Amino acid sequence: MILKLIGSILIIFSSLLIGYSQTLKLKKQLRIINIFINFFSFAKADILTTSLTLFEILNRFKSKGFSGHVNVLEYYYKHIGRTSSEVKNIYQLDEDLHKLVLSLFNSIGYSSISEINKIVDEGIRELREHYESARAKYTKNSKMFTLLGFFCGVSICILLLQCVGV
Repeated sequence: MILKLIGSILIIFSSLLIGYSQTLKLKKQLRIINIFINFFSFAKADILTTSLTLFEILNRFKSKGFSGHVNVLEYYYKHIGRTSSEVKNIYQLDEDLHKLVLSLFNSIGYSSISEINKIVDEGIRELREHYESARAKYTKNSKMFTLLGFFCGVSICILLLQCVGV
């Protein structure tokens, strides 16, 4: 009887964690989009006021305290000049967001300062729209994934206990 109880608790706990991991993926997407918004706002200000290269701007961004999430930025920086079909979406971003970020990095890398101002403003606006839709998705689905994981675990335990015979 103790083994059944311990097994049931483990099944419920593991399925709860599976549901919660889906919630964490949604939260990670929000953080990544927010990093992009911060970086491109920072880059726009640096480009307009100084004549730094994109690499120097990225290093200054790291030094401002954003170093924890700079891996995403460095990944896209390394792929400047490539199309979205050539760059793997390893951070599992929305396909439109993936293309947008690549085009923003390409435009900063290859455009004049006057063009960069317009392009980055439009890009930041689109990033904010992606952020709002991701936040709505997170708010809508976060509890659902956790509860779905919990109730799936409970259902599995009930089925297993019925098959084994309590």
